[in-house]
Amino acid sequence: MKRHPFDLLMELPADEIRLDCAALHLCRDVYPYLDLNTYLGKLDTMAEALADARPGLAATLRYQAMREVLVEGYELTGNEEDYYDPQNSYLSRVIDRRVGIPISLAVVWIEVGRRLKWPVAGLRFPEHFLVRFDDPERFVLADPFNDGRSLSVEDCRRILHRQSNGKRRFSSKYLQPVGTRAILTRMLNNLRSIYLANQDWGQLSAVLQRLAAVEPANGRHLQELAAIRYRQGDLRGAYAHLAACLERFPDAEDRPTVQRSLETLERVIVAMN
Repeated sequence: MKRHPFDLLMELPADEIRLDCAALHLCRDVYPYLDLNTYLGKLDTMAEALADARPGLAATLRYQAMREVLVEGYELTGNEEDYYDPQNSYLSRVIDRRVGIPISLAVVWIEVGRRLKWPVAGLRFPEHFLVRFDDPERFVLADPFNDGRSLSVEDCRRILHRQSNGKRRFSSKYLQPVGTRAILTRMLNNLRSIYLANQDWGQLSAVLQRLAAVEPANGRHLQELAAIRYRQGDLRGAYAHLAACLERFPDAEDRPTVQRSLETLERVIVAMN
């Protein structure tokens, strides 16, 4: 069976995984005939427009120039009207429709910056992904969802206080850049929540397979895949996922529970034959 290109990418060392390519490969679960080169070319064009601005080395100037190109020029902004539309999480649709959620819009900013070798990174801020521009003297925080507005550290404190109803304490770790795998995991978890709420078991299954690839040390994804296969009546598929979970995680705390489920499935399958 041919393996999904996203799963193959996840076998590379973290520093060799291109975020744009991985995010576009995710799109192929919904848009199987997507042409990666078309969308890579669109990101290249955005970067070329930004390079023409020649903003210099300062983080503030680079931020202002990127905002002018991506927000004022390409009109990339947040989809407030239909935030939970799955299309907001697929990079190709974000580029086509020019709307998305914080993390998918941030991927555009990050990848345009990478093409110019600018230090632009994603921040795993709670509930609201942000972008950070750095230079040797300062950093600038940007919110791609809200028309690319800049944020101070105090702004971030207030946002967190409001979003958590004062229950979560601000930490400087929320302003630290995160890597490609962390970004992809958050994108996939967003889709997992959407498809679970919509009871779209087919797409949820695909998302869980991608999560299992990006987080191979997390056995929960295989167990959830087994539960979906069982719900769909695919008992052998459920059995295969549970067996893989036992093989991959021999010392897991919930091994006895998984083992019992596997034995129950085995008896049912044998009885069916």
